[in-house]
Amino acid sequence: MKALSLLFILLLSLNSYATTEVTATVSQNPVAVNQAFTLEIVANDTLPASEFDSSVLLRQKFVVGGTSTSRQHSSINGVSSTQTRWTTTLLVRDEGTYLIPSFNIGGEQTIPIQLQAKVIEAIEPSKDQVRMEVSLDNAEVYIGQPVRFTAKIWVANSLDQANIIAPSMLGAKIEKLGDDKQDLEVIDGKRYRTLIRQWLITPEKAGQFEVRGPRLSGLANDINRRARPVDIAAQTLSLEVKAPPADFPGTWLPSTDLLLYEEVQPLQSDYEQGQAFTRIINLTVAGITEDQLPDITLDYGDDFRVYPEAYQDRTIVKDGIVFAQRSLNVALIPVNPGEITLPGWSLAWWDLGKDEQALAKVAERTITVVPAPVNQQLAPIQTNLAAQAITVTEPVTSLWTWFFAIAWLITLALLIAIFTRMQKQKTAVDSPVNTDFSPSVDDNWQQFADACKQQQSQQAEQALQKWLVQQAPSKEFAALLRILSKSNWGGEQDQRLNLVDFYQRCAALKSTLAKIKEQEQPALSSLNP
Repeated sequence: MKALSLLFILLLSLNSYATTEVTATVSQNPVAVNQAFTLEIVANDTLPASEFDSSVLLRQKFVVGGTSTSRQHSSINGVSSTQTRWTTTLLVRDEGTYLIPSFNIGGEQTIPIQLQAKVIEAIEPSKDQVRMEVSLDNAEVYIGQPVRFTAKIWVANSLDQANIIAPSMLGAKIEKLGDDKQDLEVIDGKRYRTLIRQWLITPEKAGQFEVRGPRLSGLANDINRRARPVDIAAQTLSLEVKAPPADFPGTWLPSTDLLLYEEVQPLQSDYEQGQAFTRIINLTVAGITEDQLPDITLDYGDDFRVYPEAYQDRTIVKDGIVFAQRSLNVALIPVNPGEITLPGWSLAWWDLGKDEQALAKVAERTITVVPAPVNQQLAPIQTNLAAQAITVTEPVTSLWTWFFAIAWLITLALLIAIFTRMQKQKTAVDSPVNTDFSPSVDDNWQQFADACKQQQSQQAEQALQKWLVQQAPSKEFAALLRILSKSNWGGEQDQRLNLVDFYQRCAALKSTLAKIKEQEQPALSSLNP
């Protein structure tokens, strides 16, 4: 009985499969050469999109566009039906007879379609339905100077399955610029939907070039809801690309505007030896992309310990102008006291507005470094200990030297004893409440970061205080905490901190101190034989 049931189910499934019907139709026949038309295949079953393979059409000399797949379910008087539909845009380049072959869809074969293609005068949709205009913002540029290519499309009713092929040009890099802009316009009392798409064309060779316009295809609906294939090729534009002047120094950098400046954080009249501060070089260049930004290289010599961060780059579009920005943050720790100079930096660029060479500069800056207390002075930087000759001389010991040495040892022993006792007391107090889930060092720092991002100044101050309690004493962080506290309780609205910038300063200092600790670890370990 069970075998009969299985056989019955199998026969039903085979019968259901056998009833699958597949049809193939084209939107028009004959078709016009270089005018798009659509091939539609419909199966009365739920089938995967992969059942239809449009690649076989390429062997029949068709230009094949994108394929869309849709499914429709309906139920009428208790009878359910399902359809799977594939729609492909096709185009032929030459006159003649073409064959759309049979397709195997769900085990069923479609009927082949013989197609006639005729050369007729190019047919574009009425400008009252769909039209496209293109433009370049500059017809004469230098190598490496991006030019903006704009395409604007007007659609009266609707345009389905729209596809825009980007413009093309030999010897240039082309990339889409920003997001499309859509709007509504009324022309001669008729309303149109508009779309503006832009590309950035960066020429890499000199000469006279042609920019082939974009191509628009799709299905346009007229006022009677009848869909007609649309294939519009925009006009070709000319672009002259000039070579850079032969005497230009350095890396070629054309721009309409350039801004170069520096920041020092914190900015003080003098700095203590060993006190970390940050120098930031900011570069903004109009009309180029990030990959054209130059390197920023400065030599600080032996007067500083230098901890550079990775470049912070970004590209923005403002009022239709592309800007590339680069920021270099360098943490600096002065090693020697006295008057020390921060090196300057200059950048040659080509001013496109004046069509002449220009020079941007960051001037040298002299700072005053005061000596640190003896027990906090930095050890000289030793880059290659193995290569240095070590000379040991017998010190001249006086009575006062022995006296201060013994006093220092006694003080050190007392400090160690007090610290050990405090640690034992802290352990005894903390151990019963170990399940209290008290915040860790990282938790307090994360709370500080979150408060800064949300511009919650008082919460940020509390979290930073908690974090500092669990750290080794730091004059730099203590100074930053005072700045934050003064901002919170100073009572002057215009002195409120930008907490995002404040957090970046704290994070840079935290990173710098961690690097210093790592570098000084070998020297400390050598004190313990």
